[in-house]
Amino acid sequence: MKKILIFIIIFGIMVIGAISFLPEYLSQGMNNEVVNIIIPRGASLSTVAEELHDNGVIRSKLWFRYKGQDIARYIKPGNYEIQSGLEIYDIFEIIQKGEQEEQIAVTFPEGFILYQFAQRIEESGLGTADEFIEATNEYFISKGYTFDTSNLYFNMEGYLFPDTYYFTKNQSMDQIVSKLASTMEDVFTDQYKSRAEELGLSLHDVLTIASLIEREAYSDAERAKVSGVIYNRLDIGMLLQIDATVIYGLGEGKEHMTRVLYADLEKDNPYNTYKNTGFPPGPIASPGRNSIEAALYPENHDYFYYVLGDNGHVFSKTYDEHLRNVSKYR
Repeated sequence: MKKILIFIIIFGIMVIGAISFLPEYLSQGMNNEVVNIIIPRGASLSTVAEELHDNGVIRSKLWFRYKGQDIARYIKPGNYEIQSGLEIYDIFEIIQKGEQEEQIAVTFPEGFILYQFAQRIEESGLGTADEFIEATNEYFISKGYTFDTSNLYFNMEGYLFPDTYYFTKNQSMDQIVSKLASTMEDVFTDQYKSRAEELGLSLHDVLTIASLIEREAYSDAERAKVSGVIYNRLDIGMLLQIDATVIYGLGEGKEHMTRVLYADLEKDNPYNTYKNTGFPPGPIASPGRNSIEAALYPENHDYFYYVLGDNGHVFSKTYDEHLRNVSKYR
């Protein structure tokens, strides 16, 4: 009985100590150097907490949100420098000041190729296209990716997430590329990783399939069905015969033709899925979330062909049926 009483006393002292110490511990910043944080317009307290935590500034997103409830409505957009040694209360004051540089909104549509990302960055005045491409190569090396790059035109093709971002001219090209790539990494959740493992696919495989869907699907409604056709063909070793891969290969990841000639289908190129079975060497564009979802969860059906009709693609199970559809809509 005496031992139990002693244990309770010791445990009580530990709890009291933890209660006293924990708030101070959670309120201390973690960064040992200046961290640049961008808060976009309309950002919530949760978004800010996520950004600060991802950049190693705060210890707990939950604690930051709990203590910052009173200032949530007063957060102002901006580019903030968070010095080392600050407490979250100091950060609360900083993000209400609105001290900022001009934010440049840059939109990368779904289906953009990496070269178009680079051009869009240059058009926005944030740096040159060559600097952007070089930064993607440096990011590739720093992340230690292991997929085969021997036939790729750009190592990080398909690994940059298409969306609207807010940058400033003070940001380095490395920071810009890191934001684009880390956003894609965040989109590829643990659930997605588990699903890819079930399918026996790598991240590179999934992003490659998703990029084909992105370039082929007429609308969101048919993405999973297009995905099903791709899987059906892969399952029996049938050529994918996707025009978008031919276009990407002929343009060497830079030029986009609007039309493919029969002669183009005969040209040797690793991306020519009219001549090479299986996947192309890598993604041919940056897929959006819906295409990634479709790549992981294809529709189960017996279709092997499709052709563009009046309001989307018309799918068929046999080659004869496909030829009739081609004759009808072309």
